[in-house]
Amino acid sequence: MGKNEIVKQLAERMYGNATDADVKKCMEFCDTLVDIFTDALLEDKKIVWKGFLSVEVSDRAAHKARNPQTNEIVTFPPFKAITCKVSKKIKDMVNGK
Repeated sequence: MGKNEIVKQLAERMYGNATDADVKKCMEFCDTLVDIFTDALLEDKKIVWKGFLSVEVSDRAAHKARNPQTNEIVTFPPFKAITCKVSKKIKDMVNGK
C-alpha cells in the first residue's frame, strides 16, 4: 500500500465521499506528520504513539568485520540507526491472537 492509497483511504474515512480538496487536506496532514517525525528523530527524540508504534535513534559503536571474499579486516565507523517497534496489540492482531 503506497502513500497515495493511504491518504485516499484516510480522506474517505474522515469525510465519507471524499472530494479532491479532502484528499489534498489529508495529504498536507500526512506530510506535516512526516515532518514532525523527521524533526524529532533529527533531535534524537523518541517517538511513542501508544497502541501503534515507537521509533527512536540509537548509536551503534564502531566495529570490525572480516570480508569473506578477501579475508581482509574492515573497520566500520560508528553510526546512528533507527529502531521501530510495533505495538503488541498490532502484532497480536496480525498473528490472529
